[in-house]
Amino acid sequence: MNLPMTPGALNKSTRNLDPVLLFLVLVLSTLGTLTLYSAGKGTAHQALWLRQSVWNGLGLLAMLLLSRFDYRRLAQSSLSIYITGLLGLLVVLVIGHTVSGSKSWLTWGGISLQPSEFVKWIVLLFVAHRLGTKSPEGLTNWDLVGAAGLLFFPMFLVLKQPDLGVAMTYSPILLLFPLLRGIRWRWVVAGVLGFTLLSTVVWNYKLKTYQKERILTFIDPSRDLKGKGYQVNQSRIAIGAGGLWGKGFMSGSQTQLNFLPVKTTDFVFSVWAEERGFVGILIALALFGVLLHRILAIAGEATTAIGTYFCVGAAGIFGFHILINIGMVSGALPTTGIPLPFFTYGGSSTLAFFLALGIIMNIHHQAKSR
Repeated sequence: MNLPMTPGALNKSTRNLDPVLLFLVLVLSTLGTLTLYSAGKGTAHQALWLRQSVWNGLGLLAMLLLSRFDYRRLAQSSLSIYITGLLGLLVVLVIGHTVSGSKSWLTWGGISLQPSEFVKWIVLLFVAHRLGTKSPEGLTNWDLVGAAGLLFFPMFLVLKQPDLGVAMTYSPILLLFPLLRGIRWRWVVAGVLGFTLLSTVVWNYKLKTYQKERILTFIDPSRDLKGKGYQVNQSRIAIGAGGLWGKGFMSGSQTQLNFLPVKTTDFVFSVWAEERGFVGILIALALFGVLLHRILAIAGEATTAIGTYFCVGAAGIFGFHILINIGMVSGALPTTGIPLPFFTYGGSSTLAFFLALGIIMNIHHQAKSR
């Protein structure tokens, strides 16, 4: 795989890209960077939009390169990549850097990366390879159970950091594949019982006090408006203040007067909603909706079951991020610290989203070249 060095080579490379996905990712990352610019204005985070621009540029380059690499060859190496990912999570637990109570970062020379953001896509590729190399007739429910077991180790290691939000983003892989294969009801019931048991164990032995407080505050936001409920309450005020058309770029009072906490990360969509209003929210949801629709359309075009599984799982992960983040900032779901694709500041999550789209671009390219 060679780097494109000439305009002709660059043009040849970009022909591998799906124009709809490319358009969407450019629009969403531009809107997200502008929102970060407004959110950080006049604060200690005013340079984050520049850093995010660099990550977006690196992500675009990575997506371009990965779109040229045959995903089937990548899938054949997925076991090695999976083991490497697990080792990376173990290394984080030993020498990782702690941020906001989670030991989930590796730092070199001033650059920090969060391996767990990449491992979710590695797990998806490995699971897609395991299931996709079997014939549909030969695929049993035990194969699905085995595939689900592949998620146990990385989720366990991420929970040990502890980072419940990122661990939750692995769950769409667990849910989508059984549904895709038409699993029987008794397995669904077993899964629900297993989830209930796991949730009980996690609540009693894994969740920190502040995480339990987040859930309890979600159930009753009025119990601590000046404490645990402050973020969600201010976010609701910002969204409501946007009205129909919004207050305009860099004109939101909740944002510019710094009433809105963590406005460059988990609650960046509240900034967008205050500045762009209900119409802006609909535009963002429409862009994300088209993104998910296009990924699922490529799943239908894929020439291999591996490609189909990967795209369906990717749509699930993207959809989960969008649903949980927007539900969180609007107060419809508990605060869990899950980034909104291409809006939330973060190098690791941004780069990982672009890499996943690079694989999807190649799945599209392979189908088009058939």
